[in-house]
Amino acid sequence: MIVLEQSDLLNFVSNFMLISVRLSAMFLIAPFFSAATISIPIRILVTVSIAILMISVIDTPSLDPFSVRGILLLIQEALIGATIGFVMQLAFAAVSVSGELISSSMGLGFAAMVDPQTGTQSPVITQFMSVLMLLAFMALEGHHILLKQLVASYKVLPIGEDFVNPALFLAVLQAASLIFSAAFLISLPIVVALFLVNITIGMLTRVAPQMNIFAVGFPITIYVGLILLLVTIPGISSGMAGLLDEIARRVRDVIQTGLGGA
Repeated sequence: MIVLEQSDLLNFVSNFMLISVRLSAMFLIAPFFSAATISIPIRILVTVSIAILMISVIDTPSLDPFSVRGILLLIQEALIGATIGFVMQLAFAAVSVSGELISSSMGLGFAAMVDPQTGTQSPVITQFMSVLMLLAFMALEGHHILLKQLVASYKVLPIGEDFVNPALFLAVLQAASLIFSAAFLISLPIVVALFLVNITIGMLTRVAPQMNIFAVGFPITIYVGLILLLVTIPGISSGMAGLLDEIARRVRDVIQTGLGGA
């Protein structure tokens, strides 16, 4: 017969709360786990399952989670988990920006639908790029990499220690700069090609003023954009894979930066 003492039960609940807060914060923001198609009960089930498995291998301090020290520690754990998820989400943000650039160049910026991943309105090209990025994320086992980074964070940033390091915020801002550089590199071939197409259409309009640019130019731009998008899918996929690898490295850098200024 197994007898649970009240102290043992309270210690288990305290350890569970300390471990699950970092997990929950990451799952709320991280790609794939934060998708609108994944219901809250499923997220709770995954969080509880992983937290229970990690209780025996993660060292946690003995303190009251409802004390001032405990509340501050819970807030710190939530910030660490949210930071890891946010940095990983930057890769998908960069792809969304590249989709916006391509949509505007093709003239499809007005063709917006509800994105099933985020639940917000976005151009159809952006949704296509997001789905392609999600497929690359799953094919490269990005969800496993994300969980490994989270587990590693418990070793580098143990629960119960203070990590007040201003350099951590600078590292996150530097990682956020990838949104613009990566989006520019991914969309550059298609945007440049469509720019040349628009220049050609403009020259034809000057040569033949009677030609209706709205009746001729828009369909040509859309058709050429779709063809270019189809042709450059291998290159775009390769760029997405490189972006995921770079983001994973940035996550490691952010975790290392949080180690008391290391």
